[in-house]
Formats: sequence, structure tokens, C-alpha cells
Amino acid sequence: MGALLTLISFLCGIGSLVCFIFVLVKMFQNNETTMGIVCIVTTFLCGIGVLITFILGWVNVGKWRIQQIMMIWT
Repeated sequence: MGALLTLISFLCGIGSLVCFIFVLVKMFQNNETTMGIVCIVTTFLCGIGVLITFILGWVNVGKWRIQQIMMIWT
């Protein structure tokens, strides 16, 4: 049972990482280079970059056309 929960947790983590990277790519494609760099740096320094990316993804969901990816990430 523990192995199954570990596997599910691992797969959810990989899915979250893929969504995070996809939203970061969309930031750079839509001329949000500064925020993209800030999100990457703060992810490695204190871990808050993922939350910033998540919030900015939802704020710009219509503009960047990432409705499906944000629904999956949520």
C-alpha cells in the first residue's frame, strides 16, 4: 500500500513539474522574461517561485491560452 501511494505521489509531482515548466515557457513566449527569471531564481532560492508561477498562470490564463494546463495543474 505504501509503495502505491509513493508511486501516485511521484506521478503527481512529475505532472506538477511539467505544468510548471509549461507555464514558464509561456511566460517567456509572451514577453514576461523578467517574471520568468524571477520565478526560476526564487524557485531555487526559497521555493516560492512555483507559487508565483501558479498565480501568474491563473491571472493570465485567457491571454496566454493555457486554460487546460492550469486546470490540470490545479
